[in-house]
Amino acid sequence: MSLKPLRQEIQYDLSWITPWTQEMGGLLTFHTASGTTFVQYSHEASGVIPVGIQINDVEHVDYTREVPPQVLRRSSVVCDVVGICNRGEFITDWIHLIGSVLPGDAMYVGPSGTFTNSATFGGSRVGKFIGTLKSDAHVVTMRGLGSSRQYIDPCDLNLYYENNPAHRTLVVTPGYIKVKIEL
Repeated sequence: MSLKPLRQEIQYDLSWITPWTQEMGGLLTFHTASGTTFVQYSHEASGVIPVGIQINDVEHVDYTREVPPQVLRRSSVVCDVVGICNRGEFITDWIHLIGSVLPGDAMYVGPSGTFTNSATFGGSRVGKFIGTLKSDAHVVTMRGLGSSRQYIDPCDLNLYYENNPAHRTLVVTPGYIKVKIEL
């Protein structure tokens, strides 16, 4: 779990879609393709406009009609409205730290949808760190979360692989920390 349940959500934004399967807890930014504006985890921190923290998983499977414990998860499907919180306090593991971090340090847009304590990546300020790092090195899923499926297209008879695990993008994180988003 990349976003701990102990949090204070103050302001939501339910206006945007995301075209990718991705894990909750990272920093979403605006992007445009083919005249459509959407939000996603950006590979580069420089020049992007931050929207807020993603508060639900995005997968190809809709778990809202499942029996517990799956129904307790917040998840939505690809190209559906994604939950974004742009003001509040959260415990997340989407962090990319340079050196050590102290409570009160400024927080910036980092690479691959992460939060960082360094302005050298060119990202804008999004809040501050209000906790200390709880070490637990692991990976989070930037792209390719959830199950995959193979199918043969009836029109061209080609085999397609949706959400291929080989194309999954993972981000290494050093652990969890409490952050305050102020967008």
